[in-house]
Amino acid sequence: MYFIKKHLKKFLFYLTILILIILIGLSSVGRFADINIGFLGNLISSLQKVTYNIGQTLTSSFYSVQEIVKMREENLLLTEKVHELQEQVRILENVVNKSEAVEAEYEMKKNLEHDYVVGQVIGLDNSNWFSRFTIDKGENDGLKKNDIVIHAVESENGVIQVGLVGLITETSSNWSKVITILDETCRISFRDIDNEESGIVQGSIDGTVTGYFFNSKARANVGEQLVTSGIGEVYIPDIYIGTITDVVQTTDASTQRIVVKSAVEFTKLNKVFVLMVDR
Repeated sequence: MYFIKKHLKKFLFYLTILILIILIGLSSVGRFADINIGFLGNLISSLQKVTYNIGQTLTSSFYSVQEIVKMREENLLLTEKVHELQEQVRILENVVNKSEAVEAEYEMKKNLEHDYVVGQVIGLDNSNWFSRFTIDKGENDGLKKNDIVIHAVESENGVIQVGLVGLITETSSNWSKVITILDETCRISFRDIDNEESGIVQGSIDGTVTGYFFNSKARANVGEQLVTSGIGEVYIPDIYIGTITDVVQTTDASTQRIVVKSAVEFTKLNKVFVLMVDR
């Protein structure tokens, strides 16, 4: 008796579960289709409905999880593909940009009348305006002080020209220092190719290039181009300096001060040509 009292609840519980399983199984195969089982039938029907809904929910959740995992995998593949395409675009843009620069250099070199050395920019000074820098070629390559530094440039009308960068100011065995036309100590004699008037342009501490004409009666216009005049025998003639972007009357209105945009884009400068000129 003690054993039955002790395990009666468990026995009834397992018996109920067994009966329910049998009834559910029989109901599922249609054996109760023609039998009225009253309350028990309603209970079974409710249980079937609950288990069916739970099963459907679990099935839907399972497929949803599968879809999420699949979408994440596809998203990772697409992300990798986008990164791969972006890298290819970057490489192609670099090739296109280099090809344009190489083409300009090729056109410029065809018109050079002097030997030259190609130098790589290896260091900038503390200036914010690219007024001074160092290249990787020096006396071992035949460079000397006052050699002219140039770069291929394209004018507004699409013509490739020899653009003036500056001068070699100091050399060592395997490097040279360059001062550019943006530096305030750099003074260059120019010729205006529109009015044939000459003058002097000079860099400044803020990176702008300004100048004036020797002839106080000379008049200039925005857009006119300046080249080296050769006066002073430092720069050879006809190297493209830049374009006049502003004309300012001085306080006495007797002369004009011109503002010049350099032909060379110094911020993009990483390679230069040094002319080997015998003076």
